[in-house]
Amino acid sequence: PEDCKWINWVKTQAPYEIPIGGTFAQVIVPTIDSIRTNSLVQRLLISKKHTLLCGSTGTGKSISVLNQLNQCF
Repeated sequence: PEDCKWINWVKTQAPYEIPIGGTFAQVIVPTIDSIRTNSLVQRLLISKKHTLLCGSTGTGKSISVLNQLNQCF
């Protein structure tokens, strides 16, 4: 915002490290789409807006909501 320039979503995140001893189900690699979705869901939940995520199976909708619920509340 200070420079009035767009910043790539991926650059807003710390480098991802795979958890030591984590199971396959615990490894959730952040992508540009998941970062963007998480940011949007977080803003909607903080604003107490009703939110519905639509999409194909396996696109991370449930994980996005659960992660943001844990962080916001």
